[in-house]
Amino acid sequence: MNLSSFWTYFDEAKLTEEILINSQFSTIPEWSLEKLQRVSINYRWLVKSHSNHLALMISQLPESQFKSLISEILNDEQGNGKYEKSHLYLWDNFLRSIEVSDISNNLIEIDPMLTLINKSSIDFVIGLEGVGVECICAVYLAVFEQFLKQHPYIIENKQKIDWEFFDIHVRGEDIHHKQMIREAVEQLINEKVINPDLLLIGYNKAKEIWRDTWNLWLTSSELEILKVS
Repeated sequence: MNLSSFWTYFDEAKLTEEILINSQFSTIPEWSLEKLQRVSINYRWLVKSHSNHLALMISQLPESQFKSLISEILNDEQGNGKYEKSHLYLWDNFLRSIEVSDISNNLIEIDPMLTLINKSSIDFVIGLEGVGVECICAVYLAVFEQFLKQHPYIIENKQKIDWEFFDIHVRGEDIHHKQMIREAVEQLINEKVINPDLLLIGYNKAKEIWRDTWNLWLTSSELEILKVS
């Protein structure tokens, strides 16, 4: 597959994912505050595990611009040496701003990404974590924020909601990172260090895992709330 076809597929797949997510998240304004809190607590797992996944991927990467870039992204995730600026800490600030007092463990007991990163080829891993999660995350988060801002609780308490995490990932430095990732991946493909076909397989697997994970959270949140009621 040539580079033009590769990125065309990538962009079309991203658009398809965005349409699907819009359908999934359109009911957010109708959620109870309890469901909104529970789903947001579960999302914390993705924020927390992402740094670990990046670190593991970095240990497997060939020396390259891509490796340096992913290392920089990992440093940003960890707050550039300041824990209170780490992305996990910023997400917890958001959780507190929607009245989450107990940031408990989420529903995931097995980390599917960790197993794949450990056992797969580097081409697949770059597609899975380096391209997949780095880019899919922003799509999900942007749509989540869009409907989140229509939720009655958010509207009524808009002055106290902490949006810094969203500012970074939807409108801030992450946008610049994604363009740099594309350029660094292109370099690896051009130098024949990685196979674009395997890269796309990894990317598609990341989409599958994210869909399954969110479906689990949305369904489990409904069942949990019904049980309490």
